[in-house]
Amino acid sequence: MSKAASDPNPNSLDYITPPTVGDFMLDDHFVRLIMGPVGSGKSAGCFMELLRRAKMQEPDKQGIRRTRFAVIRNTLQQLRQTCLADIQMWLGPITHFYGRDQTVQVRLPLPDGTKVESDWMLIPLDSKEDQQRLLSLNLTGAWVSEFREIRLDIIDALAGRLGRYPTRAMVDPTWFGIIAESNPPDEDSEWHEKLEVNRPKNWALFKQPGGLSDEAENVSNLPPRYYENLSENNGPDWVDVHVHAKYGKSLSGQAVFRRSFKASFHITSGLECQRDLAVMLGQDFGRTPATLVGQLDARGRLLVFDELTSEDMGIEQFTLDKLRPLIYEKYNGCRIFMVADPKGRDKSQVNEESPFDVLKRLGFNVFPATTNDIDTRLRSVEQLLLQHRDGTGMLLIDESCTQLCAAMKYSYRYRRKNNGVLEDKPEKTHPWSDLADCLQYMSMSTNHNFVSKVMAKMNPQPPRPAPPKRGWT
Repeated sequence: MSKAASDPNPNSLDYITPPTVGDFMLDDHFVRLIMGPVGSGKSAGCFMELLRRAKMQEPDKQGIRRTRFAVIRNTLQQLRQTCLADIQMWLGPITHFYGRDQTVQVRLPLPDGTKVESDWMLIPLDSKEDQQRLLSLNLTGAWVSEFREIRLDIIDALAGRLGRYPTRAMVDPTWFGIIAESNPPDEDSEWHEKLEVNRPKNWALFKQPGGLSDEAENVSNLPPRYYENLSENNGPDWVDVHVHAKYGKSLSGQAVFRRSFKASFHITSGLECQRDLAVMLGQDFGRTPATLVGQLDARGRLLVFDELTSEDMGIEQFTLDKLRPLIYEKYNGCRIFMVADPKGRDKSQVNEESPFDVLKRLGFNVFPATTNDIDTRLRSVEQLLLQHRDGTGMLLIDESCTQLCAAMKYSYRYRRKNNGVLEDKPEKTHPWSDLADCLQYMSMSTNHNFVSKVMAKMNPQPPRPAPPKRGWT
C-alpha cells in the first residue's frame, strides 16, 4: 500500500490493494472475511472498503450519499488504538471524530456534485449495554475487527440490523453487509467450525499467504526483516498464527472429543421422540444440576433431544422448576427412566436423604450409571462417536442442544498447563462439563443388558400363577 503524500484529497488517494485484499473488496457476499498474518494490510483494506461503498451509495434527492457503519471490536481501547488510529492516519482530511458518542464522521464532496455523508460508529463489546446498543442500531453495514475475538451469536444478531439505513423513504441502500478481518482463530474454536465446516452460502472467506512465503503481501510497507524478527522472538505456536497465518492450537486447552466428534455428522435437526420407546434422562448433580433427555431408537442409536442446566440450585428445586415442566410439556405419557451419577446415592449430612432419594420421592425411576471412572465414561462416548448405522451416527444430538454442541466441539476440554502439557482429566467448566457428564452416563447405558435390566424393573412381569395341586403326579 502507498498513500499520496502531496495531495490529501481522498479522490486522488493512491491506495494499492494487496492481491487478496483486492479480491476481498470486489466480492459481493453478504458476509466477507479476510484472514492473514499481522501487518498484511487487512485493516486498511476494511476501512477503504467502507469508504468505497460509501462513495458507491445512490444519492438521495438532496444529492447526499448517506451510509451508517458500525466498527466493532472487543474493547473501546482496542478500537481507539487500532481502527480509529488507522482511519485518522489515512482519511484525516475528510473525517472528524466525536468522542462523546464515539463516531467518525466522513464528509466528502465528489466531482459529480454529490456529497458523501457517512457515519462510522465505534462499538466495543465490553458490556451488555454495548451489545444492546449495537443491536438497536439501524445500519448500512459493519466492519468487525479481529473477528476471532467476537462471539458468533453477536454476528448472527448483527445481520438483522443491516440494510436499514438509509431508509426506503430516502433511497434504498446500494450495498449492505458485514466485512471482517482477523488473524486465524484456534482450530478447535467455534469460528473454525463456522468457517471450515459449516460456512453459510452467503459467507466468503479470503486467506492471505503467510508472512515468510514467496507470495507474502504488503511486505514493501513493513520494516526490513519484519516477519523474520517476529519468528525469532516468539514461540512456534504464536508464529504459526501471526506469521504463517495458520489456525492456532488452543492455549487454554484441547477439546476432549476433537478427533472423533464431527459436527456435520453428529449434530442434526428435527429429532423426534418415538413415544412407544422409553425416554432416557442423563443426570448430573452438585449445585449445578444438569439433565439430558434422549432415547435409544429402534436402530440402537442414542438420540439426544433436550438439555437443561442450572446455577446454584439443589436437585429438588431443579426437578420441580425445570425438569418436571419439560417432561410434562414434551414427554407426558412416555415411559421414563434416569441414569445418574453414582455418587448421587451418598446421603446428605443434613437430612439423611440422597439425591437419588429425592428423585424417587418425586416419582422418577432412577438408576446409577455403571461406573464413575472417567476413562470408562469417555471411552463409552468415543465408541458411539466412531460408529455409524445406515449412514448416520450412532450418537445424534439435536441442534437445539446448543450448550452440549458447544461442549462437544470445543468447551469440554483438557486444560493446558503452563508448560504446555495437557491435564489428564477434562476441566470442570459449567455448564459444559455437566452436560458432558450426563452424556457419558447415557452412553454407558446403551448396552442391551443394562436396558433390559432397567425395563424389567420398570415393567416387572406379573408373577406366574402356581399350577393347581390336583393333577400333579
